[in-house]
Amino acid sequence: MVDYRIDSHKLIYHPQRVADWLAGENIYPLYVEVAPTGSCNHRCIFCALDYTGYKPNFLDKDIFLKNLPIMAQKGVKSIMFAGEGEPLLHKGTPELVNKTKEHGIDVAMTTNGVLFTSEVVKKCLADFSWVRFSLNAGSSATYNTIHRGKPGDFERVLENLKFIVAYKKENNITTTLGAQLLLIPENQHEVIMLAEQLADIGVDYFSVKPFSQHPSSLCQGDANFNYQDFISLEKELKERFSKRLGIAFRANAMTKLQAAKPYSTCWGLPYWAYIDATSKMWACSAHLGKPEFCYGDLHQMDFSEIWEGEQRKAVLQYVKEQLDIKECREICRLDEINIYLNELKNPGAHVNFI
Repeated sequence: MVDYRIDSHKLIYHPQRVADWLAGENIYPLYVEVAPTGSCNHRCIFCALDYTGYKPNFLDKDIFLKNLPIMAQKGVKSIMFAGEGEPLLHKGTPELVNKTKEHGIDVAMTTNGVLFTSEVVKKCLADFSWVRFSLNAGSSATYNTIHRGKPGDFERVLENLKFIVAYKKENNITTTLGAQLLLIPENQHEVIMLAEQLADIGVDYFSVKPFSQHPSSLCQGDANFNYQDFISLEKELKERFSKRLGIAFRANAMTKLQAAKPYSTCWGLPYWAYIDATSKMWACSAHLGKPEFCYGDLHQMDFSEIWEGEQRKAVLQYVKEQLDIKECREICRLDEINIYLNELKNPGAHVNFI
């Protein structure tokens, strides 16, 4: 089974970009996350972006398509469609996927899977590098309690997955299909149950991750829920399912919860960008809505103009000089990257003795 490094980072595969950054160059991001919409058909009890209000904003397709060739030319390697809402609520998302791939950019998506119908599969499945489905229960009752969508959504997602897996095999498609469960008290007893169903369906891997408190979210974790009590679950999952299902158990993330960060500034911002459903560009998805983190608006400037612009320079200066890293999310998207880059920026003694 391929190691997707879900619980680590992948900057080691981009040494030239890292070398340019270390040399002080204004590098362009490797990865861009895009929100096709702010709306969502679920109200998950752990949602980190509930504070954005599930607004029915929809990405301006023409603006995005205009900027795709610029992103490709400037060295963006991947785009993931996710963001504040469910990406497939935007009717144009399949076309956005197709066009992204046409420009030579790897494309992925995270989705709750309810709207990943056979029509969507036929339009764009082959263009994805990977798709990850948020599926946080092994039974309909628990799923409804956690996802808070429409009755029957759990069964609908499982049926969609069965069709997707069959279509992938029939058409020799290489897209990696994963499912992710965010481990919380409400679903702790159904991890094995869900893994069994996923293995039977034939998805490629199953990821189990911890809840991480978002500083702006209204959702709160259970202070009495200790992830160290579940570390042994990784062994059980691998023993029972490794021959049929890849297991990406986020033990590394679980052990880091509430631990002090070994870096004092966010080094990783130049390697990624976030485009929200209103076509604004942001430094960090954990600080959406805060002007001090907004790079600019694609309605007013193109991707390169924003990246080279004074507003982005001001954001990076703010992050460097004023941001208290303790106020950030416990385990943010850039945490592993920051750990790696911090070591490069602050090497220890005797590093030449390899």
